[in-house]
Amino acid sequence: MRFADVIGQSEVKRRLVSMHRENRFPHALLLLGSEGSGALELAYAMATYDACTGDKSGGDSCGECPSCKKAQKMAHPDIHSIFPSIRKNDSTTSETFQPEWREVMTAGGYFGLPEWTAAMKGLKATEVDDDDDTAGGGKADNKQAQILKDAAVAIHQSLSLKPYEAKRQFMIIWKPELMNEVTSNSILKILEEPPTDTAFILVSEDTERILPTILSRTQVVGVPPIDEGSLAEALAARLGIGGDEAARTAHIARGNFVAAKRLVAGAEDRRRGLEIFKGVMRSAWKRDVKGLSDTAEEMKKLSREQAKNVLTYWRGLLRESFVMNLECPQLNYISKEEEEFLSRFAPFIHLGNIEELTRRFDKAAGMIEQNGNIKMVMLDLVLNLTALIRNSKRPE
Repeated sequence: MRFADVIGQSEVKRRLVSMHRENRFPHALLLLGSEGSGALELAYAMATYDACTGDKSGGDSCGECPSCKKAQKMAHPDIHSIFPSIRKNDSTTSETFQPEWREVMTAGGYFGLPEWTAAMKGLKATEVDDDDDTAGGGKADNKQAQILKDAAVAIHQSLSLKPYEAKRQFMIIWKPELMNEVTSNSILKILEEPPTDTAFILVSEDTERILPTILSRTQVVGVPPIDEGSLAEALAARLGIGGDEAARTAHIARGNFVAAKRLVAGAEDRRRGLEIFKGVMRSAWKRDVKGLSDTAEEMKKLSREQAKNVLTYWRGLLRESFVMNLECPQLNYISKEEEEFLSRFAPFIHLGNIEELTRRFDKAAGMIEQNGNIKMVMLDLVLNLTALIRNSKRPE
């Protein structure tokens, strides 16, 4: 991973290179950025830059020297990785998923916890379900991925020796907020006083969940969301999406390249969800009980996770409809197809019903999550939409 591979973030790149050139690089750096901002990719780009033995005068690693080539293959002996893992069995350690980690990183990086959980389970990200138990050791959903207790031992062992090839070795820890208290306390001393020629780079999305004693030992550098222009260019270059679609996707993703990739991958699901939403709202307006009942019958074929995702998407469409009435297009995050329908539907969503509609959708999602009968939950929801869409009065 080179700085050139990181989307946007020119100011953060400049700052990191400046810290390196001026010999001000801290022994423990924390890159704080939301999902898809490129914080993890910046960490590896920084480590690659430091290890590079070629021409770095352009502010980036050369990409051609032996060190760069090893780093690109995630095989450099002085760049170590710690990341959340799922507990497959009693023999699972922080080393168990190193092959999967190398695979996702060498594929270009930019993934979130759902994608990483799927990679550990050998599944696609869309196949990871809260009800899935295929990992063999209990659920492997996002909440259970954590930095295992043996990670502290691995950190001490990896850093007990001097750098093999580079002048400095790096320990990159992704999502330190997923370390439990025992693990966190075990690395306090080495984090505060690492061995000579050693640097930590922690990459976090949520410092509120990191022990204050860990946080106080790091220098924090914020990584903002990717600017829309750079994100649109990356969508065109990496995913082959151009023109208005790239610009819209970049806007909807709000600086998150991982979210942008999910939007592209899930475009067909969104279209199906939109078509069902159209049918439901039209049936509600016509008081077509049979049409609403048919929709509930179709929804019962979905898994709980799929049903919750549909409700989340529909709830988002309600939000976009309400915002559309404000006549501030920059506040809407919708596709062209969604805009075409919502421009006609939006007048029916207003202060007189948006609060109750939102409450109903949240209640339905909660009941499904609590193992409620999907058909009955959805039937209750869609039948109540008739009154809320047709009879609610718009405030004066």
